[in-house]
Amino acid sequence: MYVDRQLSGVTAVQTLSRLNRTYVTPSGVPKDQYMTQVVDFVNEPEQIREAFEPYFTDAFLETATDPNLVHDVIAKLDQAGIYTQAEVDQCAAAYVMGKGNNALTAAIGPGKKRFQERYTSALLDNAGQGDKALLDELDTFRKDVGTFVRLYDFMSQIIDYGDPELEKKSIYLRHLERVIQPSNCTAPIDLSDVVLVAVKQVDKGKADISLGKPVGLKGATAAGSAAKKDPKMVAFEAVLERLNDLFGNEDFTHEQKVSFLESLLATLLADHALVQQARVNTPKQFVESPDFDDAVTGAVADNQGAHNKMADYFFTNAPGRSLLVADIAKWFYKVAVEETTR
Repeated sequence: MYVDRQLSGVTAVQTLSRLNRTYVTPSGVPKDQYMTQVVDFVNEPEQIREAFEPYFTDAFLETATDPNLVHDVIAKLDQAGIYTQAEVDQCAAAYVMGKGNNALTAAIGPGKKRFQERYTSALLDNAGQGDKALLDELDTFRKDVGTFVRLYDFMSQIIDYGDPELEKKSIYLRHLERVIQPSNCTAPIDLSDVVLVAVKQVDKGKADISLGKPVGLKGATAAGSAAKKDPKMVAFEAVLERLNDLFGNEDFTHEQKVSFLESLLATLLADHALVQQARVNTPKQFVESPDFDDAVTGAVADNQGAHNKMADYFFTNAPGRSLLVADIAKWFYKVAVEETTR
């Protein structure tokens, strides 16, 4: 790996640790002859050592993670009665077959409704004081959903559970988790006791708004005469919409998302080899290139900071990631090719 940019902290660890990936050597060549190597033109060795040191001196594994924890958590979730097996099957089928957001929303809708109704009822119970026991139970369910999703994502990369039902529930719970966040479950505001006690009227005078001469309005003279949209903006809007789908419940402003994507594109456009690859390939070939996935991950690592939560998404195998990278590739392709043809 050749490094020509400043790395520090967790960014240094995440970037350089990419060399730890499994490498399959060509046939006939002993595996022990292959070693990883970093050629760093920027960073001081001491800075890199300090970045890695906490993970080698202070961090250690006292006990191994029990793979059966996945079964324990899902059994607890099943007993809550928030979802049914039919809804899990429906969601998994919609996701695997790529039926889109409407089909996924329809599948998780009943579970979302049950959770919200129970939560609202618990908030209003006990003469408006709330049923603390039930609220704690529902909050625990919400936390357990997140625990299962993260635990299964991690453990399934190491252990082949061989259980399609676990995979289905992983897909369902991942989507359910997004719609049962605390911000989506609040008690309705009761305005039945609000009484209007007074209305104050203030005379601010009169004004003449007499209209001038009539102006003729032009009717439509042709159909389909709207101006053609900029292809770059269409590609950008597709990426932004994909990002909105993935982070719809997060506290990110529109401006933060736009600045994150613009910063990412600027970093990618600075990669001359990547721009050249876009010039000599078709859009389909460029989208399917594994080099772009690596380039996006590297660019995200460089741009971490205010957008840490969105950046972390690119370092996981979460659903939707490959589609987001593909949309970014299409957007980058249009910008890079147009820049070189001017």
